[in-house]
Amino acid sequence: MTLLGKIVRRRPADLLLAAEALTLLAIFRVCLALVPVRRIIGAITHGQRAQTSNDAEVAESSASVARRVQWAVSAVARHSAVTFVCFPQALAGYTMLRWRGVPGTIVYGVARAPEGELLAHTWLTVGDGIVLGGEAAGEFTAIERWT
Repeated sequence: MTLLGKIVRRRPADLLLAAEALTLLAIFRVCLALVPVRRIIGAITHGQRAQTSNDAEVAESSASVARRVQWAVSAVARHSAVTFVCFPQALAGYTMLRWRGVPGTIVYGVARAPEGELLAHTWLTVGDGIVLGGEAAGEFTAIERWT
């Protein structure tokens, strides 16, 4: 089944959310190729670094929004002809959450490959839950967080 076939069965609101995700993924993919990461992060987070928070509970409405954003970004990234790695996915998801008033945190982590190569990964959290990039997050040590 084609991507169009899967999307057509969705509600119109889902189609708009997927279109928003696709647009943001494309914008951030281009930005990451042309603009320094610190400038991108500063523009979308207004330069705020994450504060450690003990507030593990996320309101149900925020969790619902986070699940919808997760679906949209993941579905577009999975079915797109273009590859969208973790960083543009986290940036797109963060932006979509922020526009909806849901506080999220972008986490940047590093790890060493068995060959000694340095690896990086970015994931997005809301409260204590991982929204995007969670499949590999446990293998990385967080070195930077932005809210």
